Amino acid sequence: MRLGLVALGLLAGLLTVVALEMALRLLGIGGGVPRYDPFAGFSRTVPMFEPVTLADGTPGFRTAAARRLKVPQEFPASKPPGSFRVFVVGESSAAGVPYSVWYAFSTFLEQRLRAQLPELQVQVVNAAVSGYASRRILAVVEELARYQPDLLIVYAGHNELGERRYYAHLVEMDPRLFRLWEWLAQTRLYAVASQMPIIGVKHEPPRFDFRDLENSFQMFAVLSRNALGAYPTAREVAWGEEHYRLNVEKMVEAMQAVGVPVMLVTLGQDFADWAPGVSVHRPDLTEQDRRAFDDLVAQGDRLAPTDCPGAIAAYRRALLVDDAYADLHYRIATCERRSGKFAAARDAYRRASDLDRVPHGAPSSYNDVLRDIARRYGTMLADADRMFEQASPDGLVGQSLFVDFVHPNVHGHVLLARFLAEEMRRAGLPVPGDRWRDGYVDPEPADLYARDPGLRTQELIGRASACLLARRPACAQEATDAVLALDPGNPHGRQLAAGIKKWNEQVAQRRRVP
Repeated sequence: MRLGLVALGLLAGLLTVVALEMALRLLGIGGGVPRYDPFAGFSRTVPMFEPVTLADGTPGFRTAAARRLKVPQEFPASKPPGSFRVFVVGESSAAGVPYSVWYAFSTFLEQRLRAQLPELQVQVVNAAVSGYASRRILAVVEELARYQPDLLIVYAGHNELGERRYYAHLVEMDPRLFRLWEWLAQTRLYAVASQMPIIGVKHEPPRFDFRDLENSFQMFAVLSRNALGAYPTAREVAWGEEHYRLNVEKMVEAMQAVGVPVMLVTLGQDFADWAPGVSVHRPDLTEQDRRAFDDLVAQGDRLAPTDCPGAIAAYRRALLVDDAYADLHYRIATCERRSGKFAAARDAYRRASDLDRVPHGAPSSYNDVLRDIARRYGTMLADADRMFEQASPDGLVGQSLFVDFVHPNVHGHVLLARFLAEEMRRAGLPVPGDRWRDGYVDPEPADLYARDPGLRTQELIGRASACLLARRPACAQEATDAVLALDPGNPHGRQLAAGIKKWNEQVAQRRRVP
């Protein structure tokens, strides 16, 4: 009898919920695209683009408010005749961080294509989102396949390990529970309830409350755990690469299924001027080995200022003890650079980056993955990694092209746009190369800085933020001082300065404690 009453009560409650849901649907309440994404991009229930009416009164699509982009992108729902539509996907590097999307390579590419292909209506739509890794980008690509693309450009790979750790609560959720949550999130009741003060007053959960540059540096969200030794294991690194490969392959397959060409772009980053974040010894190193290693490194450090060949000899003896320590490879690279042995320096810098345990940027093997996928699937490959190398002094990619560890500066974006256009022309896309108009001149970075003085400030704030999040106080202080020298009242600069001061005080206090 008691069980029957309980069952009856549950049935009555369920019928009430169903009735409320039906009433909301009949009244047209709670429809439309959500104002924030409770799944942070991991579900396909919240679209990247939502239907809108464009300024000219025609139907179109605009970046959904749930994606929280400062500069939404839009395009017509029906592609006009004689048009060429390009979508760019990726993370913060493709989105234009620390600038706005107007200074991302996608914008410079659109300007160049319009000048060189005047008979076509060219539109390059930037669908990159800061913080995204390949799993979330794949969901975006599958959606883009419905919007009549003519080319997909993929520039992504720097967030693979950081995303999984930061979003473990979503990535590792039981698939059955995740599907139930997806179903609930699509109901009108959920849409109405999510706007009620009792649930949050129009705000996202704090977990997804990223502002300004923070979303671009999610890989640092696990830094506190890393400080305790919770670095990515060899298995996690291998899994990350395989996961990256599978997702990029699915992106290519999604576009090839609708007959759309894909351009995979290899990744660039600051190898030469951004030291590894965390170096870790081999786990099987004995205490005696550790002392021998430290002695050899100290010997190399003493010699390095005046005798780089001698220092490198000492460092290489240390490598025989432990070749897994990232910072040792960086020291070797720095000395090889000073000695004019740039090829050896380049190889050592890349090895140091690959051994970084935070990590700062993608493993160089990801570019081999992209090259392999392009070969097997017959897609276009723009080897930006090598392009950046050729455009850098002595072939050492560093601060001349990057704001911080992975984000290109304005010059880097301009060069990347030109390189992608050259690859398109070489491939005869969208028209044979001899039909492209010559004479286009890239905007000079100096002119861009002069026209928009705020660019330099944004650049320095981006660098200071990256340095601070990477726990490099000297680097953060230098960039912050430069911000305040340009703009003494800059609120971000003053906030950074206050944060650095507080940090230094805490460090000093810890040192005083016995």
